[in-house]
Amino acid sequence: MTSNVKTINFIRKGFKNSKRIGVNWWRFIFTAIEEHSGVEKSFFIEFESINPSLSPSNPLLGFKPRVKISEDDLQYVLAGTAAAKSLETESIVRPSYCSVRIGMVGKESKQLCEYRSLRDCVLKNKPFLLSVGKCIFDENHISGEIEITEDDVKDHPEYLCAAGSSKWNINYELKTSFTEGFEGNKAVWFPCGCLAKFSGSLIFDGITYTIDEKHSYGYSDRYFGKNFPERWFHVSSSNLTSNITGKLLFDSNFAIQGEFNNRISFLGTFEGTEICFTANSGKKKYYCTWDCIQSPEGSDDEDRLHWSVSVHNKTYVIDVDIYCDVKDLYNRLLELPEGERKVMNLIEGFSGTGEIKLYKKNGKTLEQLEYAKIAKAVCEFGHTEDGEL
Repeated sequence: MTSNVKTINFIRKGFKNSKRIGVNWWRFIFTAIEEHSGVEKSFFIEFESINPSLSPSNPLLGFKPRVKISEDDLQYVLAGTAAAKSLETESIVRPSYCSVRIGMVGKESKQLCEYRSLRDCVLKNKPFLLSVGKCIFDENHISGEIEITEDDVKDHPEYLCAAGSSKWNINYELKTSFTEGFEGNKAVWFPCGCLAKFSGSLIFDGITYTIDEKHSYGYSDRYFGKNFPERWFHVSSSNLTSNITGKLLFDSNFAIQGEFNNRISFLGTFEGTEICFTANSGKKKYYCTWDCIQSPEGSDDEDRLHWSVSVHNKTYVIDVDIYCDVKDLYNRLLELPEGERKVMNLIEGFSGTGEIKLYKKNGKTLEQLEYAKIAKAVCEFGHTEDGEL
């Protein structure tokens, strides 16, 4: 675990090289309270760049239709000649853009996206600040606004978002930060805000939400690399209540991420006890199993997905079981840097519930250190696939 200063210095690493080919993703997840009804809703705000230097002046989206027929070719088409049949009517390009996204996840899931070129982004290092159009990300603050009209969605299906508007002004503090997580030749991931506190205000589709630090249940992480992993697995939570004492565990949180080298990484702190298993360490350092499956038909949980994780080494045994209602899951697509309309097909929910059991090995016996209920868990599962042409 590192201090905020060291964490921010590490966060900067992913933004220094604007010529990097690949994906760069920074996201914030939190709970906000509807001002009038008091209903809690879960949101994410993201910055993502995909191959930004390939088209530094104009954003290129891989799903945008691009006709490449010359005037001569057009005459063949109008004449209905046989040569027209061999014409390519669409050019598939590698995406190149910087994007800001804000989304609500739950029964009313939707996201809004704005796409910019690299030249629309300004990066400052002392102090750290990243501005993208009207949106700002810095060391302790995020703000911005996005508006997408119905005509925008109709004319630009490649935006992969819905119509709507949002404006936000939010402060955050990274309470528990890890700069380790996974570091390999092709990707780096770390939960820079395994426990993050958010406060401020948010307007989403005309409805005002307030964000209370004590009830924000915040999380933030960074991912950058040549591509996304072929399979995406994520679970995290900072809302834990001990089944042993009945007390809230204010200084307990964890994040699980994969798949990296056919493994997952586990990082967490439990009331002062820090435990880290990183997938770039030797395979004999720890052993792990994980899965995300539909609950059996006919069971009480048949309309839920089940995330399960078991991690152990010579010292610790950790078991995690989390469920998320299907109706609260959001399915969205993220473009892959390689282009050809390949995507990460991601299912995510921010209202997972379950339990975590933590044991310490004592000879041939297990000493139970904690057995806690989990709430407000971030649950994600996805895989890469060919997009529709």
